Parts: sequence; C-alpha cells; structure tokens
Amino acid sequence: MGVKYERIIERAVALGLPIAEYEFRGTKKNPAPDPPFLIYFCSEDQTGTDERNTIRKISGSIELYTDRKPDHDLERRIEREVLFDIEFHKTTAPIQSENMYQTAYDFNVVQKI
Repeated sequence: MGVKYERIIERAVALGLPIAEYEFRGTKKNPAPDPPFLIYFCSEDQTGTDERNTIRKISGSIELYTDRKPDHDLERRIEREVLFDIEFHKTTAPIQSENMYQTAYDFNVVQKI
C-alpha cells in the first residue's frame, strides 16, 4: 500500500504554516490567521467485510491560501516535502472576494486498516 493519509498530514504540519482541518474558526480571542495557511480534508470509502482485509480509499485535499498572488516557493515546498511520493492534481484559483489565491492539491491513497 503506499504512504498513509495521516503521514501526509504530519508532513504538512511540519511545514510550520497555520493548518486546520476543514476551516479556521476565528473568534475575537483567537482570530483566523492571515495567509499563508493550509486547510486539509478528506472523504473515505471502505471495502472488505472481514477483519483482515479492510481497505480504505481516501480522497484527500490540502489547500494553500495565499495573499494577493500565488506563492510558488510555498507550492514547491508542499510538492517537495509533503506530496513527493504520491500522485496529485493541482489547481490554482483566485478568490476575488477575499483578495487571496487558493492552490488545491487533490490526491488519493489506499491503506489497509
């Protein structure tokens, strides 16, 4: 099987950027961080009905949010330090209303449970 989803997230955390699952929930005491920051999430499908052959197919996404323009240096770090050993699909899009850019990395992993 290859690298596990949890290991990919550990690598993303090691980049040292603010990171959250699904979203940052800013409050007055703890506001959401300024860009750059990362968001991650996944969906899972499980197959195998016995206790020895349970396989989980995970479709994951790591999203980089940057201020005003894409940050190609951070993108290269993600590709080199987080996703270097798995296939991924990369999409970059502006978020006009927030004056930010989103670079999304979508990937799939299969792991035995």
